Amino acid sequence: MAGLWSDSGSPPRHSQKSLNMAATSSPGKRLLRSKSGLRIVPMSECGRSPFELKEPEWIPDKQSPTCMDCKEKFDFLKRRHHCRRCGRVCCAACCDTRMELPRMCFLDPVRLCSSCANTTQKEKIFFSQDLKNLVTGAILCVGSDNPNLAHCRLSPDHRFLMLSGDPNSPDPPTCIPLHRLTSLQVERKNQDTAGGCLVSGLLVQYCLAGEEMQDITLEAPSDATTTAYAFLAALEKAVFMMQESRDVIGTGE
Repeated sequence: MAGLWSDSGSPPRHSQKSLNMAATSSPGKRLLRSKSGLRIVPMSECGRSPFELKEPEWIPDKQSPTCMDCKEKFDFLKRRHHCRRCGRVCCAACCDTRMELPRMCFLDPVRLCSSCANTTQKEKIFFSQDLKNLVTGAILCVGSDNPNLAHCRLSPDHRFLMLSGDPNSPDPPTCIPLHRLTSLQVERKNQDTAGGCLVSGLLVQYCLAGEEMQDITLEAPSDATTTAYAFLAALEKAVFMMQESRDVIGTGE
């Protein structure tokens, strides 16, 4: 039963909310217990989010006589704790944050080191705000020479970038698998009223199976609302996170 307990020596506690989520998890997912906590994971590879990260291997205690952050030596009072996001060994003071970790599908908040807590806080904003902007979509200018207006959005399963033209057209939307995106470059930035910069144009490169590299330009129209700028900024974050996940766990094909 050791695998069901945290490294602090206490049994994991699951909130009623998380247990309700587990009870109502979709048929395409399953509950998985690890030494880090309880997770809901997809039954098959095709059901995995392109932004997901797998659990890291914990660095063995014997390889860490001191805290990897403050460098203080472990003893009977200063105990070891593993960060659930990076697997490093830290003392309680350097690994005292408990936070939800959506990229690893944990049901309950888990222990994180200071560095990973900062990263996870930014990722939580992506999952709570940016993904909504991406799935809702925005009207953008697509193409560089003769750009056309199109509704650009992320598919509900977050796996495809979808471009729809005339809503009255019988043609299906263009769907680009997110894992086929090879790079994304910021082409244009506009200054906002607060003196900051808004992403107003992106160059997306992708390579479909058996085809040559292609690129597509997405730009905010001249009369764009904040929705268009929010979508472009969110897409930039999404591609970065997708590439990070791909480097860790593959393409998700």
